[in-house]
Amino acid sequence: MTCGSLIKLQHVSTGFRLHSHSINWGTGSGQQSVTAMEHMDDPNSLWSIRPVPGESCKQGSPLRSGAKIRLTHSATGKNLHTHLFQSPLSKNQEVTGFGENGEGDTGDFWVVEVASGSTWRRDEPVRFRHVDTRAFLKVTSRNRFDHGNCGGNCPIMGQLEAFAAAGADEDALWRTAEGVYFPVTSGRWGLYL
Repeated sequence: MTCGSLIKLQHVSTGFRLHSHSINWGTGSGQQSVTAMEHMDDPNSLWSIRPVPGESCKQGSPLRSGAKIRLTHSATGKNLHTHLFQSPLSKNQEVTGFGENGEGDTGDFWVVEVASGSTWRRDEPVRFRHVDTRAFLKVTSRNRFDHGNCGGNCPIMGQLEAFAAAGADEDALWRTAEGVYFPVTSGRWGLYL
C-alpha cells in the first residue's frame, strides 16, 4: 500500500466495507456516522490514505508497520475519527467522520499495524490503532443496526457499527479491497503493494 491511494477497507471476518455518508449520529457527538456496509459497489466506502501533519508521506511512498496516517472519506472530506464518546450499540468508543476538507485534529490519527511482515501489502491483514486513545478500529457482526435498535425509518439499516476498543483481536483486522492504488515510486512502475 502507498500514500495517496484511494481504497475500500474490508473487515476480514465479516466481509463488510468501512463506510460513511452525510448522516450524523443522533446520539453521542452528533458527528458524521461511520459504519460498515456489505455492498462492494457503494461509492461511499472510498477512503484516501493521507499523512498526518508533520509526517512525510509522498504519493506512492510504501506504508510500513508503525506509519501514522489519516483516512479521509472521499465523498465528504471527513477524516476517520474516534474519541471518548460512546458508540450507539456496543458502548465502546464512537467512530465518526470529522473535520472539513480533510483537516481535523489529532483524533484523526491512526497507526498502521501490519499483522505479519513490515510493509502494508494489498489483501493482507492490518490493524488501525488510534494514536490518542490506543484503541483499535473494529467491527463485529454482533452489532448490526436493525428495527430493534434503530427504529423504522433507519438510514443505516443492516449496516454494522464501526467502533474503537482495546485489544488487537480478529475484530480489528482489515484488508484492502477495491480502489485506486498508486504504484511505489521507486522508479519501478507496475509494482503494487
